[in-house]
Amino acid sequence: MVPSLGFGTRIKFVETTLMLSSKSRSVWAKSKYDNDAPGLAWWLPLWLHLADTAEVTSHLAANWLAPAIPDLIEREFAGSASGLDPAAEFKALASWLAGIHDIGKATPAFSTKVGALDDRMRESGLQHGPIDPNERRQAPHGLTGQMIVEEWLRENRHWGLQPARALASVIGAHHGIPATTEMVCNMRGREHLLGDDEWSAVRSELFEMAISRAGVADLLDEWSHRSWSEPFLVEVCGLVIVSDWLASTEAYFPLRRLDDDGSEFLDVKQHQERVESGLAKIELPSPWRPRDDGKDADSLLRTRFDFPDGAKATAAQRLAVEEARSMELPGLMIVQEATGSGKTEAALLAAEVLAARTGRSGVLFALPTQTTTDAMFSRELDWLGHIEESYRDVGEPSAFAVQLQHGRAKLNEEARALRKTGYAIRDRLLGSLGGDGDPAADFLSSSLPVPRQIGLDEEDGSGMRISSGGKGARGNRDGERNGSCLRDEGTDADLAIMAWFAGRKKSMLADFVVTTIDHLLFASLSAPHLMLRHLGLSRKVVIVDEVHSYSTYMNSYLDRSLTWLAAYGVPVILLSATLSETRCSALADAYDRGLQLVSGSDSCEERRDEVPDVARERAREEGPMPFPCLVTSGESGTKVVAVEAEGRSSSVEIRRMDEGADVVALLDDTLSDGGCALVVRNTVRRAQETYEELRKVFGDDVSLNHSRFTISDRLNKDADLLRRFGPPRKSPKRPERAIVVATQVVEQSLDVDFDLLVTDLAPIDLLIQRMGRLHRHQRRRPGKLERPVCYVDCLPLASDDEPEIDRGAKHVYGEKDLLLTAAALNKIATEGGVVHVPDDVRELIEAVYGTDPDVPAQWNQAVAEASDKAEEAERKKEDAAKGYQLREPKNDNRVSLIDWLRTLADDSEERARAHVRDGEDSLEVILLEVCKEGGQESVRTLPSAQGFPNIEIPTDREPDRALSRAMAMSAVRLPPRFSNQSAIDRVIGELEGFYVDSWQTNLDLRGQLFLLLNNGRAELDGATIEYTSTTGLMEVQD
Repeated sequence: MVPSLGFGTRIKFVETTLMLSSKSRSVWAKSKYDNDAPGLAWWLPLWLHLADTAEVTSHLAANWLAPAIPDLIEREFAGSASGLDPAAEFKALASWLAGIHDIGKATPAFSTKVGALDDRMRESGLQHGPIDPNERRQAPHGLTGQMIVEEWLRENRHWGLQPARALASVIGAHHGIPATTEMVCNMRGREHLLGDDEWSAVRSELFEMAISRAGVADLLDEWSHRSWSEPFLVEVCGLVIVSDWLASTEAYFPLRRLDDDGSEFLDVKQHQERVESGLAKIELPSPWRPRDDGKDADSLLRTRFDFPDGAKATAAQRLAVEEARSMELPGLMIVQEATGSGKTEAALLAAEVLAARTGRSGVLFALPTQTTTDAMFSRELDWLGHIEESYRDVGEPSAFAVQLQHGRAKLNEEARALRKTGYAIRDRLLGSLGGDGDPAADFLSSSLPVPRQIGLDEEDGSGMRISSGGKGARGNRDGERNGSCLRDEGTDADLAIMAWFAGRKKSMLADFVVTTIDHLLFASLSAPHLMLRHLGLSRKVVIVDEVHSYSTYMNSYLDRSLTWLAAYGVPVILLSATLSETRCSALADAYDRGLQLVSGSDSCEERRDEVPDVARERAREEGPMPFPCLVTSGESGTKVVAVEAEGRSSSVEIRRMDEGADVVALLDDTLSDGGCALVVRNTVRRAQETYEELRKVFGDDVSLNHSRFTISDRLNKDADLLRRFGPPRKSPKRPERAIVVATQVVEQSLDVDFDLLVTDLAPIDLLIQRMGRLHRHQRRRPGKLERPVCYVDCLPLASDDEPEIDRGAKHVYGEKDLLLTAAALNKIATEGGVVHVPDDVRELIEAVYGTDPDVPAQWNQAVAEASDKAEEAERKKEDAAKGYQLREPKNDNRVSLIDWLRTLADDSEERARAHVRDGEDSLEVILLEVCKEGGQESVRTLPSAQGFPNIEIPTDREPDRALSRAMAMSAVRLPPRFSNQSAIDRVIGELEGFYVDSWQTNLDLRGQLFLLLNNGRAELDGATIEYTSTTGLMEVQD
């Protein structure tokens, strides 16, 4: 089934034929050489490109954007005297700006980029003196366009400085990097780059053409005294960028032969046909039109998910639906419930209701890890299939543009199939014939529609050069292809990763995005084309899972992102099983800050440094925040509603492992009658050591899971975990006896169930998460394990004068939280030794993260010293985060986009992730085996490479698609010691010693670092590294 794309509708044009002088018709916007013939062969007149872009913008504004952000548009045009409804006025404004977005190309600074076309313009009468190429670089056409628009509005339309500068700054920012004050000042004395009066007359013609086509002659006076909010200007700029890229895509809007000036399109009817033809080829599905027909939560649960007839919604799910229907909007919802209680379903049910109330046309779901993101992607695809089935009776669109975003998304099999669907849709729309539907097999092919010459003169016009990535970073650029075609099996809905929107900068524009948290945090990273990310987010409901699990540094970016989301009116849902009152308050305050800023509240500036502590006010007035609970927050305040704990509950006995206790002896005794035990260690090294120790006694009953396995081995291990230890309905053949040694990879979003837990001391919220894997489902247990028991290792005694914390755990989590957790656990030991979930969760969380910790007297000095260190570390992290962090929205009437991105971060995948995460950079390498036989040396895949074990790899040509994918699935992260500041350059230098030129044309392999193993081992930076599919990557001592 081909989806209804909704772009074949008729466009309404003013019935007229426009007149342009020969000079105006000679100005060029795009150029192209034929591959098989010398010399320039194709071009696109500037006036035609401007007309194309204006009509694309008009259509996108009316059909794609305005319906998804009605609250933002209504807020912006409130009080307008135009007589138009807000959506119509917005469309007119955006269309007009798009119609002049490239006005800076009508200058000598730009025309001289292509000598042949500049000569033709000279022949038409547009003369200019010599142009210094170095000076020309200081005048990119976005910047010159901004200056031209501002001056034209002030001198020809008598606008004030601020209204003119605000809208002109959109023109200056339309290549993704807004002008800075320094760039504007640098243009002083360079007026000759703009041309003389003849050039000015041409630009006036183009201005008048844009005004006529957009129908804004009367509106210009209305806008001449308007001020615009910063979020609105960012939104308009993002829309203009998307429209410009679409109108610059030759497959949609063809260039003209050099001897054809496109004059026939001055006839508006002729241009109408060109526009309709182009729009019909764009692979954007009709936006999702969510609805809420008032069904109760039980009915919604059964129709949106794979639950049997008679299934009942939990109390949290019912309350989430009720609050979504009644909460103040824009607003924030925080669902705090125990693990395994159905928070994901609650969030998606609420998201559909909130989308219906606000018009949002999609959902973004952000999670902490790639593994949890992949799992959620599968669940969301199932949810969308049920959505389509539920909406089918009213003829709603059955095509959904989806996207999976994380560093290894291109290796996800479900995403790969959906990319194939996207390319099939593209090929159908473009009418392509033949081929096997796998464009990734030839990434240099020109068959993929990509924008042409959108930044011909932008290489360094900002005065700042942005690198495309560092050593070992995976390269990517707009228009790259990551896979190709089939329809999603098992649903009636067309789900696709649309081809044109698969680029790194455009993927957030998809309606339904499942992503690691990084890509949400990028919303507050000052980086090129940030307005596209904001545009995509503004159209969605945003859900963030495991919101308790992020560091102080990451929380700084998350809080700033929440402030911007609130400024756009985006409904946000946050999920956690272990959120402290203090952090809950900070999240609500960050969202509230965005609402204050756009409301124009007089008290906004005064409240800036006096953020209300919701948690403290609540505690003083009503007592501690209940758990489980649901929190909603809007402009008028915060509401907390207790949730009936009717779901999963447990009582876990906490036992301390004595110092020097033998985990082997413990497990030998407790598993004597069988059973499944989980042993969680805080570091990979400690997990590997424990695994080796246990394997000597328990043999194949022991398995190991951590983050330092290759991608394919990690996926297999995660699948094996779920197969053996998942819910009874999915894991009918549970092993009689088994021991899993793991790191933090088992803490979150994995539905696995064990009879016994042994864990290193960790912060209390993570211990509660780990305990959530204990007796998770109803099933028969061995006699010794009928009650859930958690043994805590490395737990100092309350009587210790100088409590000692394991060095590795201290490095990972910090000493303060571990000491406070130890104090809380010791107190439990004196009060019965049992943790009741969910009843005790709030008290335990506040004992560690609250304002008044209760610790043994003899620990006071140790806790005080650890607290001082923690506060200093947090201050440093917060200061470090500010370096590339986007400032909060301005709320005054002098807003423009000038200086919006004052400091630019590298936005390549790896480098951007490093900016928003505070951990040390880790190097990823692809593991290969080098084999020497009979004097010949060959490079092979790993013995454990799935589907291609021990296969020789050609080095004189590019490996085929299947083999290169198997190689990419052998990627693994090196231990931290190889990527610290003192070693990383040296290590990269060694790794770059193996370089295969023929592999650089392969999307999976180019730019990658390779580590060659000999019989599973390699020497790197003076150390011996070993890899096996059972222990993973580890440093060994010979």
